[in-house]
Amino acid sequence: MLKSILIMMLLLLSASVTFASSVSEDQNSSVTQLSDTHNTQLNNNTQFNNTQLNNTQLNNNIQFKVIQFEDILPKEKGFSVSYTAWSPDGRYLLVTSSKSISFSNNIHRQYLLDTKSHTFGEIDYGVKELNSYSIPEAEWSPSGDKIYFQISRFAGPKDSGNCFIICNPNGTDLKGVGTNYNDISDILENVGNIGFQRNLEWSPDSSKITFEWENPENHSTRVYIASKNGTNASEITSDTYPQPDWYDSDKIFITTDEGNVDIIKESGDLIQTFQPENKNEKYCKFSLSPDRKKIILVSGLPGSFDLQTYISNTDGSELKGNISYYDGSEQRILTKEYWQPNGSLLLVNQKGNLYIVEGKENNKRLLYEGNASEPQWFPDGKKILFVEDKNKLYSIDTDGTNLTFITSFGLTSSYFWDLFYDPLEKVKQFSISSSGDMIVFTSALYPDTGKIIENEPGPSKCQNVAAPLFVVNSNGSNLTQITPTIKGRHDIFREWSPNGEQFIIGSVQFSSDINWEYKDNSLVELNTTNISSNSSSNCSSIWKNIPVKEIMGS
Repeated sequence: MLKSILIMMLLLLSASVTFASSVSEDQNSSVTQLSDTHNTQLNNNTQFNNTQLNNTQLNNNIQFKVIQFEDILPKEKGFSVSYTAWSPDGRYLLVTSSKSISFSNNIHRQYLLDTKSHTFGEIDYGVKELNSYSIPEAEWSPSGDKIYFQISRFAGPKDSGNCFIICNPNGTDLKGVGTNYNDISDILENVGNIGFQRNLEWSPDSSKITFEWENPENHSTRVYIASKNGTNASEITSDTYPQPDWYDSDKIFITTDEGNVDIIKESGDLIQTFQPENKNEKYCKFSLSPDRKKIILVSGLPGSFDLQTYISNTDGSELKGNISYYDGSEQRILTKEYWQPNGSLLLVNQKGNLYIVEGKENNKRLLYEGNASEPQWFPDGKKILFVEDKNKLYSIDTDGTNLTFITSFGLTSSYFWDLFYDPLEKVKQFSISSSGDMIVFTSALYPDTGKIIENEPGPSKCQNVAAPLFVVNSNGSNLTQITPTIKGRHDIFREWSPNGEQFIIGSVQFSSDINWEYKDNSLVELNTTNISSNSSSNCSSIWKNIPVKEIMGS
């Protein structure tokens, strides 16, 4: 009984949390701060300011073409693109097109696009219609030779479940992970007996996967390891909310019911345990740095929503607390901490001030003091992009130098972004290209005047606002509008291609504060010779529909 209560507390701890109180900091270096003088000097860069925004005032040195997927894919009534994923090398694009047939059920078709040869084909899974109660958002394995997605059914206690599918990009060698099923129809028919699979993670060498698997009979959760093909699944441990993640290709981190974070071998043998310093606290979540040298540990008292984060080296040394705090009002935890790409520096946003946690001693250094929000690392890990005072984009080097104003943008309603709660939606108001040279962002405008909106509009105003997409060089030059200014339409960035030459966008059209609809996604190609800001001409003649086997064979 006591264990059940503890488990419930830990699950509640991980369900909703937020950042709270301040901490004492190591301020052993200079801190960058905005001043009126500094701001005036920076305002010479390309920006919106408070002027009217139209094509005559914008630079158009960035050439681009917007290609709507509905002009490429076969036209089928009711179907629209719901999800996309780039291959690791950036050549291929997985596209899921979906049609809703009931409140909880959808039909899906998945396509493979070759952006180099401008060919595409529908992936054949051996079924007439890929039917699922949730969208099968197909992703690539890190090696790029496999794709995977999850299909689900929710039809009562005995017929509900979900199962991961792994196959080749052309749909062959399909396997229900950990099962004997190699046919999607059989998997859907027996998904109630399979149970619930969650949190699939690939090993660093892409040779194996680990995942959670909840037994449908007693609802107990276990951690499994399987081959890259989804075969040879074996149980390695049992915990309620393990959240497995690879340390290397032979060892795995998990969260235990006892409130520890353990490193275990594939055999399940314990290698190392991370325990809270306060015996009464429990670890409920963790996050590993990309280079696997550091770990964030989220800790709290059972029955309390007050949490704090610790940081430690993965060898267990230099545990430091007071990294950040959550008080229960945040919907997700680990939203104030940002790992350096491919590194181990940790960026923390605490009440608008930015900090860097660095070195073997994990010292916390004040980087920037102000009203910062939505920080993002540049891909090279040397600079940070952030919003100051709600609608001004800046960048700063990790040593606190080279504070650079980039541009201002119009504020959209927070209600609009709340429509995309799921982190898998990959929706951001602004994002940096993989090269770090370009930034794409959404800016809200008054459609009649073109002026940016400086005060956040409420949900009831969305249908009166236009929110097109723009791109700008990361130094603030060459501000270019990508999508047209249309009343009630809000355009959203979804995903860059790995080479940074293309990205995916989507749109939402508001007709009132409660009525809105998703529009079909589009592919934006940068640095093209033919410029088109709102449509693509002759796309159907440029893109050819051929069998996927031929696409992959080429």
